[in-house]
Amino acid sequence: MTKRNLPVAAKMAVGAIDDLNACNIATYAEYEEGIDEVAAKMKRDITFSKSVYDKSRKTFYVSNSGDDANDGLSPETAWKTLDKINDPTSVCENCNILFERGGIWRGIIRVPYSNMAYSAYGVGMKPRLYGSLRNYAHPSCWKKTEYENVWYTDECTANVGLVAINHSDVLGKYDEIMCSRNIVGVNGFEGAKDLKGEYNFYGDVDNPICYLYCDKGNPGDVYESIELGEGTTLVAPTPNAKEGLFFDNLCLKFVGCHGIAGLGGRKNVTVQNCIFAYLGGSILKGFAGGNIVGFGNAVETYGSCDGYYVNANWIYQIYDTAITHQYSTANNDCRMNDVEYVGNLCELCHWSIEYYNNPGGGGKRTVDNVQVHHNVLRRGGYGWGSAGRAGGAALFNSFVLPWETENFNSFCNIYDRCAGGIIRFYEGGDRKIRNFNNTYIQKRDGMLGEAYGAWHTFDDAANKILEVCKEENARFFYEE
Repeated sequence: MTKRNLPVAAKMAVGAIDDLNACNIATYAEYEEGIDEVAAKMKRDITFSKSVYDKSRKTFYVSNSGDDANDGLSPETAWKTLDKINDPTSVCENCNILFERGGIWRGIIRVPYSNMAYSAYGVGMKPRLYGSLRNYAHPSCWKKTEYENVWYTDECTANVGLVAINHSDVLGKYDEIMCSRNIVGVNGFEGAKDLKGEYNFYGDVDNPICYLYCDKGNPGDVYESIELGEGTTLVAPTPNAKEGLFFDNLCLKFVGCHGIAGLGGRKNVTVQNCIFAYLGGSILKGFAGGNIVGFGNAVETYGSCDGYYVNANWIYQIYDTAITHQYSTANNDCRMNDVEYVGNLCELCHWSIEYYNNPGGGGKRTVDNVQVHHNVLRRGGYGWGSAGRAGGAALFNSFVLPWETENFNSFCNIYDRCAGGIIRFYEGGDRKIRNFNNTYIQKRDGMLGEAYGAWHTFDDAANKILEVCKEENARFFYEE
């Protein structure tokens, strides 16, 4: 395992959490106040982090005021669009792509080559990458259906996973308006004719059309902004981008699938100092033989990895998982090596940290050198994406590790309440995880979680955490 330098914000998080724990606080109220202070500091440190990139590399600049006819080699001659940086004839291996702070880009990024870094330049907010192809709050975007108060747009992709109404640019505003998704085959819903009530929508899984209920007139006239979570992943590598992928100081929002994903089989991938919010909700087509299960993670590698570093990110309101390394495809080998999650703040996600390399389908599976520490994971299952399924939420969440799991350490994390259970462990390699010095907080009548085939309540937490999690030096508090 390569020894690396953590980003500054992650180092600051390590110090802040260690300082809090050194106080030996005995009451929930005092510790919760301390977590609030730590979380606020993490938000500031991540939000205002300095850009990190290798200045010796060739660097291309992208600005909302740029021009794709420029050479892109300076802020004064910046490019304008994502099309330009996705074009393999315009960029090169071993280069930097820098977005001007304060700007917004809509669409997707497909990394053309290995050893490419994406970061920010200038002053102001982190550059924002939106999966929503446009602000759909324009009357020309919407047409009336034959059904009362039901409108549609066909300017989107298929499988829209979320509809966000009148969202602000305020980071950490957790109560923005998110519409309720309807799924054919669930709760008697058959299609657009069954949409009822404000803020209800239906994204057709197979066709580029999205329906929205609005009884006040054309939604494009009624609302100031309408962002759609298009049915795609926002940032992903192409087959030629095999190693050395670096993502720093970006803000990713409004996409129906994943934020940064498609990383399986890559070496040395880093995601740091980024903000992810309001992602996911599209349908995972064909899963379990149907089209009714939603998905969408902030940062995901599916498959083998050798160097996967996700540190100092602020991730909130994600439909499924904040951070995950996973694999379950049958009859394939998969080795996950050198995984590091440090100094992340994950809030209101269905699952905060998820991991699995399920050997049940065949193939040789190994997991080596995983370090998960000094993360703050809060209020799992209380976000928009957990509506109707909050009981299955978890903060530290497995779906089976192979017995060939070595040096997996989880320590000094703060697990701060979950509508489901805090943990989920399975037989096999999960028993080889070393848990120590973590903090567990849950309502007194809440769940510790699922472990090795049984659910465990949080009452008698000291003994349960010792017995079930094999935890060393745990702290635990009850929210009364």
